[in-house]
Formats: sequence, structure tokens, C-alpha cells
Amino acid sequence: MELFHFTTDVRVRLPETDAMAIVFHGHFFTYMEVGRVDYLRNLGLAEGIRPIKDFENVVAHAECDFKSPARLDDPLVISVRVAEIGRHSFRFRFKMIHRKENRLVALGSTVHCAVDEHMQPMLIPESFIAKIVAFEGDSVKIRGQTGA
Repeated sequence: MELFHFTTDVRVRLPETDAMAIVFHGHFFTYMEVGRVDYLRNLGLAEGIRPIKDFENVVAHAECDFKSPARLDDPLVISVRVAEIGRHSFRFRFKMIHRKENRLVALGSTVHCAVDEHMQPMLIPESFIAKIVAFEGDSVKIRGQTGA
């Protein structure tokens, strides 16, 4: 069982639904992004319009498994965690639950690569790693050498 220490809420809005009155699949990536930015703000890692204040990052991979439908006005709980950190990249995991029905709606993950001003991979700063590890504890996997 995956351990999540952070959650945030979203409510399905009308423009996020499709002709079948369920959330269009692409909007789940927006929900994951909302969760990711709220997580980073909660840890004091965001600043202004920058989700991570100490370095830039790009999404290298994103995936979502849809388990059950979400509909207009459904209250969703987005659980977020950093599952692993490597030398240049880190992985977020997401779980989306229907709040009232306690029903799994979707599971997802995104992999982010730290980049320098030339958009080249860079080592993830130790300060970022330390904040994540302090929050996640032993549940975050550290791969390879980190930040130095």
C-alpha cells in the first residue's frame, strides 16, 4: 500500500466534462498538476509563479490509469507524494478518490527532470532533496548519487 502524506481537493467543473457527462481524460493531468503545485507550496518549495523556486524542471513522462468515472460537481481528493528521487529526475505519484463515495477514480504519475538555463539536465539540489525526505520519510526512494 502506497503511503501519501499530502492531499488537496478539487471539484469537477462543467467545462471539464465531455458529451457523456464524465470528466474528459485530459483533465486528470490538470488535477495532478494542481496536486503537485499544492504539495510543493505546502513544503515551502514554491515561490510566486514558480512551482519550484530553486531550479527549473520539465515533465519527461506522465501517465494516468482511469479506474472509475468522475462527474460534474464530484468532490475529488488528490493524494500526492514524491515516490523517488534520482540524480536529475524525480517522480510524483497521485491517487484520486471520490470524497463522498471513497471510490478510487484514477492513479497517475509524472517524472520531472531538473534542467539548467540551457535546458540541460542538472543535479537536483540537496536542499530540495532534504525537504522532500524530511516530509516523506522512508517512503521516498533515493536512487544513485544525489545533488552534490
